[in-house]
Amino acid sequence: MITQAGREKLLSLRADDPFYTRILSLYESYGEGMPFVGFWVQENDGAVAAAISRFEDTFSLYLTDAAVDEEIAAFLRFQDAGAVMTTRGSLTDYPSDRVIEGQVLRYTGEPYDSSLELYAPEVKPLYDLLKSCESPIFRVPAYLSFLSDVTHRRNLGKCTVLGTALGGRLASAVMTVSETADAAILGAVATHPDCRRRGLSRELVRTLASRITREGRAAYVFSASEANTRFYQHSGFEITAGFRELIRSR
Repeated sequence: MITQAGREKLLSLRADDPFYTRILSLYESYGEGMPFVGFWVQENDGAVAAAISRFEDTFSLYLTDAAVDEEIAAFLRFQDAGAVMTTRGSLTDYPSDRVIEGQVLRYTGEPYDSSLELYAPEVKPLYDLLKSCESPIFRVPAYLSFLSDVTHRRNLGKCTVLGTALGGRLASAVMTVSETADAAILGAVATHPDCRRRGLSRELVRTLASRITREGRAAYVFSASEANTRFYQHSGFEITAGFRELIRSR
């Protein structure tokens, strides 16, 4: 049975799993009652078998071995989900117009501190940098939505941004897109097209991942391309799982 979830039920699943990290970080950032977020659990025989979150029309799933895919798929159809992030191999019959598959990687490299001059950039130059790096698998939301979300999560300590500048302009940046007490997920790794092939992204990724692991937390990334996966592997990450993002046309 799928029911709305409160803090107690979500915390009963506490783990450093990257899919669970996405859900718990969202809950700790926005809580219950906001119109653009939602949280549910699936329970079997009195035990929590899965957790589900919604941010606008994008859903994230954390599935245990006891999860029932058929019930979750029916629930997502009822919710009119626009996109679903889940583990590879789950929801194989869920109707979708597009499927993005990739790897989940965890940082296992040596501690590292970059010699670059690093700082926490403001939101607008960060947004402009990300827009310069858009691709079919990397899309940036509207500015006001991005501004509101990043500012809110930074104020709560749920979003860390590192950047470095060249010629007085933000040249490269990386941020955490989800953070909990146990883990963090890195994302939005970007280097301006004019500043590439200098190793800037690798410096930032290794430094931020090292800071997270020194705190006793796991550091993850989601990679949707072979080139990005090789980049992260060369930066000290190892593949731990696969993911699927199921997208339906609106």
